[in-house]
Amino acid sequence: MKIIHCADLHLDSKMETNLSTTKAQKRKKEILNTFERMVAYAVKNSVNAIIIAGDMFDTDHVSNMTKSRVLNLIEKNSQIDFLYLSGNHDESNFIHLLDEVPANLKIFGETWTTFSYQQVNVIGVVLNENNYSLVYDTLNLPADQLNIVVMHGEVSSHAIKNKSEVINLSLLKNKNIDYLALGHIHSYALHDLDQRGVYCYAGCLEGRGFDECGEKGFVLLEIENREIKSQFVNFAQRQLVEVSFDITPYDDWFKIESQILDKVKNLATENLLKIVLRGKYKIQLEKHLGMLEQKLSQFFFVKIKDETVLDVTNADVENDVSLRGEFIRQVLASNLTPGQKEQTILIGLRALTGEDL
Repeated sequence: MKIIHCADLHLDSKMETNLSTTKAQKRKKEILNTFERMVAYAVKNSVNAIIIAGDMFDTDHVSNMTKSRVLNLIEKNSQIDFLYLSGNHDESNFIHLLDEVPANLKIFGETWTTFSYQQVNVIGVVLNENNYSLVYDTLNLPADQLNIVVMHGEVSSHAIKNKSEVINLSLLKNKNIDYLALGHIHSYALHDLDQRGVYCYAGCLEGRGFDECGEKGFVLLEIENREIKSQFVNFAQRQLVEVSFDITPYDDWFKIESQILDKVKNLATENLLKIVLRGKYKIQLEKHLGMLEQKLSQFFFVKIKDETVLDVTNADVENDVSLRGEFIRQVLASNLTPGQKEQTILIGLRALTGEDL
C-alpha cells in the first residue's frame, strides 16, 4: 500500500507581498497546478490515499475556480482516498458548501476519526480550544496493527495553556504510533517519536515567501510487511533561495558584484532569489544595488536586502578639514542611533556631491 502525506498547500494565497500582480497570479496558479501534479503522481504510482494534514486553503475567501478544480480532481480520481484534516488557515465552508461530499473525500473531525485499510489505520483529530487538552487521553491504538496519526500544529515537549495549535509530543509517546503525520511547519522534518514511531512534517508543496526557502514537496509512505517506509519527494515547480554575502573584505563594488554573480551562476533561473548583503563597508564604497538586480533579472524574481553597516569612525575623518569631514564628525558625535547616523551620513554625502536624494 502507498500513501502520500502532504500539508500546508495554502491554495489561493495572494502572493503579492513580493511579486508584481502578473507574477503573483502566475505563482498562484502554479501552486494549484503543483497540487494537481501531485495527484497525477499518485495515480501514476498507484497511491491508495493522500493525507492532507491541514491548511489546504490559505483563507476563507477561496475562489470558486479553485474550489471547483479541487473538487473535480477528487471526484475524477475515485480510486484514491483524500484524507482531509483542516488546519488553522482552513475554513469549514469548503465542505459545507458542497451539495454532496465525494465518497473518497474522508474528513477528520474534532474527536478521533479512524479510516482503516488492510494494512494500516489512519486516525486523526482537528485540534481546537475545546479539545486540545483532552485528546491525548482518548487516543487508544491497537499495538498489533500499524497506526498513522494525523494532526496539525506545532510540536512541544509539554502542554501550553490556551494554545490549541500546539501538539504535546510527550503525551503521544508509547501510544502505539508508527507514523505521526503533521502539518503546520512548512519545511520537511523527520524525527523519532519514541522507540516505535516517528513524527514527520511534510512541509509545504511550494514555497511562497523567503521564510520558506529550500526543497518543498511531500512524503511518500510505502507500507509492506508490517513496516512503513517514508521518502521525501522534492516536487516544487520553483524554489526560493536565499544567498548571504559578506562585503566586509571588499572595497570595490564591481568585485563584490562579480563574486555574487559567480555564487549564483549554477542556480536554476526559475527560482526566486534573495540576496542578503551583510558586513561593514567604508564610505568610499559606492553600492550599485539596482545594477546588481538588473544583472540577476534572468531569475523569476530577485530581491536584494542590504543589511550592511557603514564602518566610519572619527579616526577616518580626523584629518579631513573639508565640510565633508566636519559633517561626519558632527553626526558621529550626535545622540542618533547607529542606524540613524549611517542614514544621515549617506544622505548628507549625496547632498554635498549634488546627487539626487
